[in-house]
Amino acid sequence: NAARAEMESPFELDFLADRLKAVLLPEKSMSAKQGTRSASGCTLLVADQGSEAVLGAKPNSWDPKGCSFADLAKRIKEGSRLYLTTRSGKGAVQRKGAALQFESALDDAGQDVVVRALVPRVPFPQLLPQGVGCQVAFWIGAAGNNFGLHSDLFSEQFLCQHQGTKEVLLLLPDDAADVDPFPFLSSPLWYKSQSRSVSRLRHRNDGLRAILQPGDVLYIPLWWWHEVCTITEGASVSTTFRFHSEDADRFAKVMNAFYQFHANAKAYGSGRLAKHLRSYFVNAIVAEEEPRGTGWSRSALLGGALLAALFAVRWHWR
Repeated sequence: NAARAEMESPFELDFLADRLKAVLLPEKSMSAKQGTRSASGCTLLVADQGSEAVLGAKPNSWDPKGCSFADLAKRIKEGSRLYLTTRSGKGAVQRKGAALQFESALDDAGQDVVVRALVPRVPFPQLLPQGVGCQVAFWIGAAGNNFGLHSDLFSEQFLCQHQGTKEVLLLLPDDAADVDPFPFLSSPLWYKSQSRSVSRLRHRNDGLRAILQPGDVLYIPLWWWHEVCTITEGASVSTTFRFHSEDADRFAKVMNAFYQFHANAKAYGSGRLAKHLRSYFVNAIVAEEEPRGTGWSRSALLGGALLAALFAVRWHWR
């Protein structure tokens, strides 16, 4: 049938621009954080990487202002350094038989227009389970686009490359400080690396490297930090199928609560409460690392190291 014929066509930018030429993009880009407030849970972000080697932790957004998908595709192919990422809500896409089904309320802001157009057309690996909800994210860019080192936390992912070649660097060090995460008590970007790139990390000897070419699929386990960069000229198109565990939302709520508790404590009085709250958190972590009654010296050192990791000004290796 027509749907199967389209799925067997190359899932490449020229093909997509032709099929989606009548699709108008929303007025504004929307971040993943903002997407939690949309009716569909979908987000569409066009980031402008400009002359930077890696997108910033808070990427500069480019508002489509109602331009067509074909117009954006043309800009990307002409070397604009724009990078489109658009995704469904969590669990909104399921494999049913030989097709994917997207079930979600329509988004008044139009954040779902590209997802709705791409989901029925995208090829997917046959290892995707039947009837299990997942989030689908599409990535469309060109040479040099790099979303930066980050973790998707409690989600298992299948990264599928359709066009162009990508380099993927993966890390899961024993010491989380090695990936230089934003401190969760002082930043809501605790799932991103402050260094933004593996090349800027002080310790990076235990990572893995994969090269993805069209037709390749990479499995990314829970929590693995990853940096993905397009390394060939011309357009790049890829898809991520993301399966969140039951701990995903729970963990995000806890981290956001830590951040808010600390922000409120800092705003209260002389700062004494915030200091006490930090030591309270550290005490609980130290208790897990060292049994009670084994002495103060190591606990004090560990507590000091934890506080330094959370609050000290960090150097970035470039």
